[in-house]
Amino acid sequence: MRVGVDLPYFAHPVEIRDYVQAAEGLGYSHIGFSEHIVSSSAETFPPGLSFDEPWHESFTLLAFLAAITERVELNTGMTLLTLRPAALAAKQAAEVDLLSGGRLRLGVSVGWQHREMEAVGVDPSTRGKRIEEQIEAMRLLWTQPLVTYHGTHVVLDEVALHPRPSRSIPIWMGGGNFDTGGMPRDVTIKRAARLADGFKMMAPLGTNLDRMLQLVDRLREEVAAAGRDPDTFGLEGRLVTHVTPVEQWAATVAAVRSAGASHFGIANRIVAGSVADQIALITRVADTTRAEWGDP
Repeated sequence: MRVGVDLPYFAHPVEIRDYVQAAEGLGYSHIGFSEHIVSSSAETFPPGLSFDEPWHESFTLLAFLAAITERVELNTGMTLLTLRPAALAAKQAAEVDLLSGGRLRLGVSVGWQHREMEAVGVDPSTRGKRIEEQIEAMRLLWTQPLVTYHGTHVVLDEVALHPRPSRSIPIWMGGGNFDTGGMPRDVTIKRAARLADGFKMMAPLGTNLDRMLQLVDRLREEVAAAGRDPDTFGLEGRLVTHVTPVEQWAATVAAVRSAGASHFGIANRIVAGSVADQIALITRVADTTRAEWGDP
């Protein structure tokens, strides 16, 4: 199982560099982070976060991370795909994957801030259908020499990316609600099972091992029901370091690995502290849980 960490909400590039290079040096497999294009004080943010956190834009940050790391997988969790035209997102992702040596795992979701969507000219009521068309069109752009695609929200007429990535970049999905402890809605689960290469759980699920394991089983069932092989569908469990007692860290990792998850993420993003504090935390997590990581 591949174990990675979240990138905390650091604003300064030196803080970001020191943290991600330390995580890579500790042997973590992936770095995950979220984004917003704009945020509104009129929206209700989850506990521990506020609208004015330093939200870096996904593809700009991915390019920076690619330049300052050598091995670690770069994972957006999540890129708010519906805020961008499909062709632009496909091009940006292709460039990051090419320039990083194939290290991108693109996590995408529909977003939740209506004011953010409206600020970039997107009708929030269209976001579910929009992301489905975007994923289909982006995969065509990554793999086909010339693409024509006519959807309701995505229209492409004989266009192509140059250069194309050497693979179809893995697209993972995510979603969940804070009022349900991070459990995604049925429509989100079914959409991911039909379209995604994997599912990254929302951090709050990391506080309830039983619910995490229930979601693993549910996703496997839905993937099979969609006519796909559950063994090829990636799953990323979560550990919330400031909520889960230290003595339960290793057992949580082991249980999720035994359930068949391919990835595991340390949800340390909103933990307060300096870069040194965060590095000390992920060092402690690695020391405490490494024996349970298994083969990557």
